[in-house]
Amino acid sequence: MKKLVSFFSFVIVLLGCLSASAQGLYPPYDFRQANPDGDTLYYRITSSVAPYTVAVTRCHDSAYHSLPFPYDYWEVGQPGFVYPVYDYDALITIPSSVTHGGLTYAVTSVDKEAFFMQKNMHTVVLPASIETIDTGAFHHSTLHQIVMSANVKRINYYAFMSTPLASIELPSGLTHIGTMAFENTSLSEVEIPGGVEVLPYHAFYRCPLTRVTFHDGLREIQQGAVDPTHIDSLLFPGTLRKISLGENNINGDEVFCEYVEFANGADSLEIADFCFFRFQHLKEAVLPDNIFLLGERCFEGTALEQVVIPQQVKAIPKCCFYGCHLLSSVTMPPQLETIEQGAFFETPMLQGLSLPATVSYIGKQAFRTLSDRGLRTLDIYCEQPPALGSAVFNTSDSIIVRVPCGSTSLYQQAPGWQNYSNIYYVECVGVREPTLYQARVYPNPTGNTLHVECASFAAGSHLEIVDALGHRILTAPVQSDNTMVDISRLKEGVYVLLILDNNGVLYREKIIKGHSY
Repeated sequence: MKKLVSFFSFVIVLLGCLSASAQGLYPPYDFRQANPDGDTLYYRITSSVAPYTVAVTRCHDSAYHSLPFPYDYWEVGQPGFVYPVYDYDALITIPSSVTHGGLTYAVTSVDKEAFFMQKNMHTVVLPASIETIDTGAFHHSTLHQIVMSANVKRINYYAFMSTPLASIELPSGLTHIGTMAFENTSLSEVEIPGGVEVLPYHAFYRCPLTRVTFHDGLREIQQGAVDPTHIDSLLFPGTLRKISLGENNINGDEVFCEYVEFANGADSLEIADFCFFRFQHLKEAVLPDNIFLLGERCFEGTALEQVVIPQQVKAIPKCCFYGCHLLSSVTMPPQLETIEQGAFFETPMLQGLSLPATVSYIGKQAFRTLSDRGLRTLDIYCEQPPALGSAVFNTSDSIIVRVPCGSTSLYQQAPGWQNYSNIYYVECVGVREPTLYQARVYPNPTGNTLHVECASFAAGSHLEIVDALGHRILTAPVQSDNTMVDISRLKEGVYVLLILDNNGVLYREKIIKGHSY
């Protein structure tokens, strides 16, 4: 440390009026000493009995402490504050021990705000004796690089916040990272040691990270702990019990992460609200069976194309997959009980779904879309119809609902279900979901004869016509090119044409029988 630079001339005048022995709320350093490079460092005694220890601290002479000092960068330069700013060398090496008054002290910590807002320093080398980097130690300084040993165990609250720190190797012995410890730094890569159990709020928020490595031992990732904006994949350890993560995405940033994978673990894992909210490029998420809880909106607005929901999950929460425009395949867990409001709202590619017998409630707009595209087939194994919220399904196109044998009338009479004239029931549930075979059915509406062209269907397939009650009215074999079906005996109304083989339904289409076409 070479030279003190004062911010204001008025400070110098005030200092001249202050007693050298004046004391403030925070004690000054106990002694100062030059290191081998000639930089004067300041020390606060933390143990005056053996083993003797000190912390590297800030230069806060008694006279200065009669004036308030700023706590944040925007206060610097404002009237009524004073803070000594020193011109440090680019390289600062902190010694492992210092001798004062005939006693040798081990240097075991970097004190609270020790280098807060200090300028010109580039690299700080810490000795192996350092165990703690305390709150705000380098906050808003010009630090670019820090070298520390494996003995550092604690990095406290906003220790490196808002510095140009570009790289760091976190010590293998580290057990604690404080809130906002590295927020708004220039780090592009970081490896979290296994001794850190909690990655706290905003720990690496607003950092241009491209790679983060997590190790077994990590149990919780809090909101905004990692900035995922430029990370292409995230691999989480099996020891994780809770993950919140999402915050940059809540603020509208574009998140480029495409792949997320959780290692299967022995402990139950919770994915919290908004966790992967609007990860616009997220195409694949590998979710293990130890996940027991999904948070609200946790996958909203992602690019997921398919998802297998873990077996322990009993509820699909509010807006969980809202706006997943590419989602076409969902495998539900066997003990699912509720599908909450908007869980699959505006997922137009999701046209077929199977629900287990344990489902008791489907919430408002759960499967609603803003276009004609949407759910077309629903296999539901519940003998008693689940309770429905309002506007659960689209009403603009037909939906085939396959239910247990003998349950059709229960669904047709159930509150909510009876509001959907576009639902056509088929018994019994368990046939295969429709595949994307193509057919041409004409004329439709029709009078007496229906033509069905389906050359791509396998030999042995047949067609059925089902009425609105789910009753099979007519069956016929499918010809190789064009099947003519006589429907002259059918009453006027709406029916569903099904094409099936021995394994299940291959194609379906709503048809209208009129008196003359």
